[in-house]
Amino acid sequence: MTFGERLRSYRLAQGLSQEQAAQMLGISRQAVAKWEYGQSAPSTENLVALSKLYQVSLDELAGKEPEGKAGNPILRSNLTLLAIICHAAAWNVCVQPLSDDSIGAAPLLLWKLIPLLAASIWMACNLRWETDPAQRRKNARIELFYCLLQAAAGIWVYSSHQYFPGALLILALALGYIFWVNPRFMNRQLVRKKA
Repeated sequence: MTFGERLRSYRLAQGLSQEQAAQMLGISRQAVAKWEYGQSAPSTENLVALSKLYQVSLDELAGKEPEGKAGNPILRSNLTLLAIICHAAAWNVCVQPLSDDSIGAAPLLLWKLIPLLAASIWMACNLRWETDPAQRRKNARIELFYCLLQAAAGIWVYSSHQYFPGALLILALALGYIFWVNPRFMNRQLVRKKA
């Protein structure tokens, strides 16, 4: 992402137009447009003002990864992948029939839902690795849609008692999310490409 693209994404994350940002900075709209299109660069004092306006550090504005977010990209990718797999597995466990009548259906269902909730929270927490606010919002919407698709599949499986086809459907949704949706729409490469 270029410096201009980063400026634009931070401006949009604040919900500001170029005109509004320019007014708040005390400059012309054309100056903001030139910065965002890479035709010129802001002065040092304008960089400080942009940092305050967009509520980001100068390092983030310059494109440097903040401390704590740099980490190992392979580890981040593996943790994201593992969360998706755990989420699909938890859905598969949730849709299986309740068979132990000795402890009652409600507590057993609760114990089935706890891993699903934990995996869902884990997936949401993995969004913190995305440094671009616009991409983070887009990823959050896509991930929410994926979870809703898995929920719809889970409800269908549970109500229709089609456990094997349902497990295949849950698996297919997870694989499609990993191999197609993440690299294509979420800017995440979760699996290594073959050379």
